[in-house]
Amino acid sequence: MVMAENSVRILQFDPATGKFKVVTKENSDNFAGVDSSTPGLCLAADVKVSHEKEKLSLIKTVESWWRGKTRKEEVAFETLRLSCKSDTYQEGHRYGGVIIYLYKAKSESEWKSDWRTCNNTHCKTGYIVIQDTDSENVKKWIGKEPGKVHGAVYRNAFGESVNDADVVGEGFAFRSNFEIVSRTLNNANDQFHDENETMNKPSAHCVRKIVTEYWKDGGSSYIGHTFKVKDLLWDFKD
Repeated sequence: MVMAENSVRILQFDPATGKFKVVTKENSDNFAGVDSSTPGLCLAADVKVSHEKEKLSLIKTVESWWRGKTRKEEVAFETLRLSCKSDTYQEGHRYGGVIIYLYKAKSESEWKSDWRTCNNTHCKTGYIVIQDTDSENVKKWIGKEPGKVHGAVYRNAFGESVNDADVVGEGFAFRSNFEIVSRTLNNANDQFHDENETMNKPSAHCVRKIVTEYWKDGGSSYIGHTFKVKDLLWDFKD
C-alpha cells in the first residue's frame, strides 16, 4: 500500500474485536500519533515519582511527527483511593483490579481528573477498584468486554463499558500473589504509555502495598479508604 506524503499509519482501537488495527491518517502540525476520538480503550500509564516521594505524576508525551517536536505534560496526585465498589478478600478466590487516572466521555474533548461514571460513581485520579473475578457479577461480562478480566471488572464496577469512554489506567491481579501484567491495560498506544506490559514501578509499589498490606488483611475496614502517596512511597527505591 502506498501512502500519501502527508499521511501516517497509527494503531486504532476496534471495539468490535477488542484489538488495535492499523489505519492511515492525514498528518497535521498538531498530530500526536494517536486518534483521541477512537472508540474504546485508551488505557496505559507512564507514572513517575517526585523527588520528595510525596506525589506521583502521570506523564503525557505530546509529539508532532510532522515537525519532530516533543513536550511533556503531567498530572500530579498525592492520594490513592480504594473504591467502595471493591470486594472483600476471600482466600482462594481470584481478583482483578484497575487503577484509573483520567477519564473522557465520548462527547467531551478534555480529559478529567475528577468525574462520575454511568452509575454515578465519583472518581478522581488514583481511583482503585478490586473485584472477585470468580463472582457471577464479574464473570457475566468476561468475553463481552475487552481483555480477559479487566474490561469485565470495569463494567461491573462502573456500569459502563470501556468502549463507551476513554480511560487512562493500569491493570493488576491478585490470587496468592500480586501480579502487574495486563496486556489490555498496560500497553496501550496513546500519549500516556511507555510501552510496558507491566505497571510502572512507582504505581505498582503503591498499589501492591494497598492490596497486600491493607485490603487483603484488613477485611472491609480499608474499602473506601484514601491513602496518602507519601505514606506508601517512603521505602520506594527506583
